[in-house]
Amino acid sequence: MSSSDDLDFGYAQYGLSSADIPTQSRLFPLSAAQRGIWFAQHLLDDVPILISQYIEFTDLDLDVDLLVESALTAARELGTGMLRIVERDGEPFQLIDESLGLEWIHHDFRAEEDPRAAAHAWMRADNSTPIDLLSDRLARAATLRLADNHYYLYSRIHHIALDGFGAMTFMNRAAELYAATVEERDPARFLASSLREIVEDEARYRTSSRFEKDRRYWSERSRDFPDPISLAGRSAAPRLPALVISAPLPRATEVAVQRLLARQPGSMFAAVTVAAVAAFLSRLTGEDDVVLSLPVSARTTARLRNSGGMVANVVPVRLAVRDETTVADLMRSVQLELAGALRHQRYRSEDIRRDAGIGGGHLGLFGPSINIMLFQNEFRVRDSVGRYNVLGTGPVEDLTVNLYPSVAGRVAQIDFEANPNLYTEEQLRGHHARFLEFLAAFADAPPDRRVVDLEILYEDEVAHLVPAHGPEPESVCLMPDLLAEGVAADPDGIAIRTSGTEITYRDLDARSNRLARLLIERGAGPETSVAMSLPRSTKSLVAFWAVAKAGAVFVPIDPNLPTDLIAHILTDSGALLGITLAELVADLPDTTHWITLDAEATIRQCAGLTDAQIMDGERTSVLRPDNTAYLTYSSGSTGVPKGVLVTHAGLANFAAAVRSELGVTAQSRVLCFSSASFDASVFEMIPAFSAGATMVVVPPEVRGGNELIDLLRNEMVTHIISAPAALNTVDPRTLEHLEAVMVGGDVCTPDLVDRFGMVCRFTNSYGPTETTIVATVGEPLSRGSPITVGRPLQGVSAVVLDRRLQPVPAGVVGELYLAGQGLARGYHDRRGLTAERFVANPFGEPGQRLYRTGDEVRWVPSLGAEGYSLELIGRSDYWKGALAGLPDVLALPTDRPRPAVRSGVGGCVEFAVSSVTVGRVRSW
Repeated sequence: MSSSDDLDFGYAQYGLSSADIPTQSRLFPLSAAQRGIWFAQHLLDDVPILISQYIEFTDLDLDVDLLVESALTAARELGTGMLRIVERDGEPFQLIDESLGLEWIHHDFRAEEDPRAAAHAWMRADNSTPIDLLSDRLARAATLRLADNHYYLYSRIHHIALDGFGAMTFMNRAAELYAATVEERDPARFLASSLREIVEDEARYRTSSRFEKDRRYWSERSRDFPDPISLAGRSAAPRLPALVISAPLPRATEVAVQRLLARQPGSMFAAVTVAAVAAFLSRLTGEDDVVLSLPVSARTTARLRNSGGMVANVVPVRLAVRDETTVADLMRSVQLELAGALRHQRYRSEDIRRDAGIGGGHLGLFGPSINIMLFQNEFRVRDSVGRYNVLGTGPVEDLTVNLYPSVAGRVAQIDFEANPNLYTEEQLRGHHARFLEFLAAFADAPPDRRVVDLEILYEDEVAHLVPAHGPEPESVCLMPDLLAEGVAADPDGIAIRTSGTEITYRDLDARSNRLARLLIERGAGPETSVAMSLPRSTKSLVAFWAVAKAGAVFVPIDPNLPTDLIAHILTDSGALLGITLAELVADLPDTTHWITLDAEATIRQCAGLTDAQIMDGERTSVLRPDNTAYLTYSSGSTGVPKGVLVTHAGLANFAAAVRSELGVTAQSRVLCFSSASFDASVFEMIPAFSAGATMVVVPPEVRGGNELIDLLRNEMVTHIISAPAALNTVDPRTLEHLEAVMVGGDVCTPDLVDRFGMVCRFTNSYGPTETTIVATVGEPLSRGSPITVGRPLQGVSAVVLDRRLQPVPAGVVGELYLAGQGLARGYHDRRGLTAERFVANPFGEPGQRLYRTGDEVRWVPSLGAEGYSLELIGRSDYWKGALAGLPDVLALPTDRPRPAVRSGVGGCVEFAVSSVTVGRVRSW
């Protein structure tokens, strides 16, 4: 290539020529690897992507000036230390600026109480400081003195200027130049490609037949890539410093690995570790298609291997770990995958992702990383030996396994490095310890042993969680008996307040008794369905009491639901009897016989009936705990609304738990705000009415904001049970009477905790419709608290299983299964779906069942208490897929605002208008 060609290389595509560039600062484009870092750094904003390390000398009389001179020479040879990034018309370029010199800092920590700790704290702070790629120095070095002859030689450089291999090359070259001068000899010859030559070489590769071969290879390997596997079960932006758990390999494990290598000719320690990591991840997540990220140097020539710059790449290693896969099978697969990956390592990860149609994360990885640290960790200057230590290779997106094979007499070491936004130190330590145990089992297993049969030794960890039990259950109590407890607490107490009017428990009891007798006369009773289509009001609460006292099945229907959905619920439930108002009855299907509460005939008929207590003999049959209390509708995996048959058996446990957690008493004033159509309304009513508290009814036209705040203040509301979205428009600082808030049905956000946790007792709950409203309740939350859904309440048991239905230890994500008295009978007239979701309970007595929630969770240490709480991660892949194809049956009439539909947790989706909840349908 001519000199003129050299100057113009790469400029034309950006509309530049050498004439545009000053001689002393000629620009050239970024390499593909650098452009990947450029974009990643912009996405990560204030999380610097750095390479950092230090060499520790403990017996060296260091000549600092000579060391700086040696490092400066090495930086000039590699070009990296004088690199600058500039922008032209929004495009990044690079240039070598000799005027920069090398930034070198000297710190003396000898006066510190703990010099080593002080030096590490300084390095951590330096590694975490954000870097502006256009204005800040990309490279920095430092001499940190801990004692008279004890030094750290520290360096950190942005990944856009240097990769890990190049960083070690730089340190090696600086050490060689220093040693050669001290030993009065010529330094070894050093042939390196310049940074410009690295870019030129890459351009030639991208037009070569080798590039096409690599592209075809990776296109085949990345077909139908699975979602990235993760022990965290979710994703989050990286944060520095990363968590690191490090330990040398136990001697017994190393011996077992060596025996395995002897049985597998041609294998290496790295291959065993990669295989064990894939098997370990598969066992803990249930995934059988495991993709790992393998950082590679991509330096395929001797000249590149002696160069600086950013050349490194990340390629996927894809391994099948199925039920039939043996240890020998997996080892063979790993060797083939590693060989193929290294043979085709120059093809950029960005290109692999683009060709496969894979969306990129912040760092564009394919899954957890396996970083094989193959380098000489000792540096000799005459008789002094310095030990090389890696501080960091950049932020960690999820999990990185750093493997340090045994070299120069050093014991092999395996580090787990993780994103602190995804893992706690305790969780990471647990994963690391389990993996070392699993690696020993993997290496020691016969070649024909199936991987799924290998033990992960955490039986002691899961013993108290298989299952986890809530407190002892309450005595079973029927719905009408729970309501009677409220009347007995204070018959003259206020049961309902709405729009300035009050109804006592004595009056509510009498009104509901009369209406219940009318329902019984019309055929209502145990196992017969009575629909109720009423707006939130005193009448809707009286009707609820009346249906409960008749012993009938309560079928709530929000009158705002689409007509076809109402018709489906009525037909499917078999509700031949219903309760409504005159203004609504004309729009309701006439297949149901409607009792119109405000019709003169109904008023007259009820007035002629006695208001005495309903006795069991008056009902159409005896009411028993296993009779259905209410039937609510939500979507099945087919998108067809399904009815959930909830019995009386779990109501007492639910009522007692919520009353206790919230401190609900006869003096409490509980908000009635949820849609009457779903079990959120039962969530509000049962604890309040069974305690004799006052229910403050929010008029249907009030949806949030100042109107709701004024009502809460004027009515002196003490307790709110609500979905999180409904509270987004409420400022609790003005609510001086507010004592407690419990949220459920959707994700509880830190913002909500911050606002409400400062002024009242604020708790988070969880429970699918299929488990009688609430199954777990968390500890009171305050600003900065980890947000969990707590532990099982009275009479509830919980177990977390992987996809092979094996219990998982604390910190590992699995699917939540629930058991106990509160389990619904099943789905109305859907035996197949009932059998799929309500399964045999191998952890309980014969005949007991588990409910498969479809929610992914993990056990985490409880806040301020012994034991563990459940952290909700999200929906399992199965149920995400089931929800993805739902039809648009939630469309509202065109004359009403169309709600925004968003996925919730616990199989719940809320639909909201102007960010205020107006209703919710389970599993929609």
